Amino acid sequence: MTRSDEPNSSYLDRLMRRGSFEALWPLFAKAEKPAKELTESFSALEHLRPFLSEPGCRAIHVGDGAHARTGALFALKSSADNISVDPQLNEPVLEAWCQRFGIRRLRWHKAAIEQVAPQLDDLPAAPVIVTFVHAHVPVDAVLARLRWDIAFSLVCCLPGHQLTHEHVVIADGEDLGVLSSGRRYQLIANRDGRWRR
Repeated sequence: MTRSDEPNSSYLDRLMRRGSFEALWPLFAKAEKPAKELTESFSALEHLRPFLSEPGCRAIHVGDGAHARTGALFALKSSADNISVDPQLNEPVLEAWCQRFGIRRLRWHKAAIEQVAPQLDDLPAAPVIVTFVHAHVPVDAVLARLRWDIAFSLVCCLPGHQLTHEHVVIADGEDLGVLSSGRRYQLIANRDGRWRR
């Protein structure tokens, strides 16, 4: 019997029952800890769901790793336009994956977020969501460079960098569906954004 205050496999169970799991598995199978990676990305999707239905929503996935796993999950499970950013992106793997599964809502930049922030800000105006799932970057410094409305950050190993100290936190806590010791999350609102509180 699992206690309600202990980590659980609910996210993993839900993902494995979906038809999209077949498409996700080739990217997540390459991870050292696939269950950890899947549940971390799914946490972002779950907490951001209320904002993803905005027409024309754009999601920028900062530090999304070589296989753009969070961007891939969002491309399959939401109608957002997704852009993964990471200097280690494996473009041949992503191109083959998008072609194999007919993925249309995932683009990427093989670069550090600081290099492409001006380019991202020049995109047409839209509701902008930013995820920091595996980012290992200072969240506040990155948000200072972007036009954004809502952000999601999940601590994995650098709590001092991966949590905001400057912005409005509209939700935070321990996500017990994340199969990792770093399961503290924050849902962050831009004071000047469309979902400010």
